[in-house]
Amino acid sequence: MRTTLLLVCGFLFTAGIGLHGQWLKLPTPGLPRLPDGKPNLEAPAPRTPDGKPDFSGLWKNNSGDRYYNNIAADLLVSDVEPSAHALFTKRTLEFSKDSMETQCLPLGPAYLTTRYREFRIVQTPTLVLFAFSDGMHREIFMDGRSLEPDPNPTWMGYSVGHWEGDTLVVESNGYTDRSWLDYGGHPHTEQLRITERYERPSIGQIHVHLTLLDPKVYAKPITLSMGISLAADTEMLEAVCENNQRSRERMAQTKAAKVAQVPASVLARYSGTYDTDDDGTKHFVQITADGTSLWSRCTTPRAPSAARAANNSSRESAPGRAYFAVFAAASARRAADSEFRML
Repeated sequence: MRTTLLLVCGFLFTAGIGLHGQWLKLPTPGLPRLPDGKPNLEAPAPRTPDGKPDFSGLWKNNSGDRYYNNIAADLLVSDVEPSAHALFTKRTLEFSKDSMETQCLPLGPAYLTTRYREFRIVQTPTLVLFAFSDGMHREIFMDGRSLEPDPNPTWMGYSVGHWEGDTLVVESNGYTDRSWLDYGGHPHTEQLRITERYERPSIGQIHVHLTLLDPKVYAKPITLSMGISLAADTEMLEAVCENNQRSRERMAQTKAAKVAQVPASVLARYSGTYDTDDDGTKHFVQITADGTSLWSRCTTPRAPSAARAANNSSRESAPGRAYFAVFAAASARRAADSEFRML
């Protein structure tokens, strides 16, 4: 029996990464300090005059690239509509040459998972504003309005929010189907609906829980959790996308990758447990072969809620076989021998 192994190399675009550099010696006003003068990021979260958590500040996503590369990482292949999965595979084999980044377009829903855009939150009683380092912004209306049932599609969609205790709940719709859900190229329809739940257990952390619903494409809701860290004692630099089209021109001249036919006996050699490191975030991945595919199941630290922040628990991703492309290296060995980095 012969099977398929998808081996893909990725391109990294740095034009959109926010760099630290302005007012380097200016401490963030109002930030509590430790005796050595460093920010006390474990201090209680600030609150607004009406007692709600204040999410204002400069933030960065520190949850790695897993969901930004593949938003459907915890789904089964069968959970994705066949034509959508085929389109994702095609875009991946073409090195995401038509992605939002390479075309210098707004990321749309992918702003929620990327770590390549810092953002500032400005919170008022009736409006929460997200200002991104690339110049884009999104508005979350807190004045009690509802989402329009048939909105004019836009890159950033439309968002309304409300409070459930200390949790800020944001509901969004109206995303243009020109945008991708991730860098790999998962598509969506204009019926996409996203719910975000924000908690701020300490002054230095936000925990966000996402649910994406698009039943025409995905048989199950896409759910994931991420950690967001306060960028203290610095300011955000402008990050204008101006040269990515040159990369796109080169990528367009590159032949699409081909799917290699690999014997099942060879795939079986990759079975085992791997210890991966995604810029400091540890993942333990169980790789298994079923004769036709490689499957992986990931155990990764969970962003704890305020109620369980002290126990530092971990979680396993969705039960069953997790769905995400396996990027294998010929020299990869088991965790006992070597660290294996998955892109």
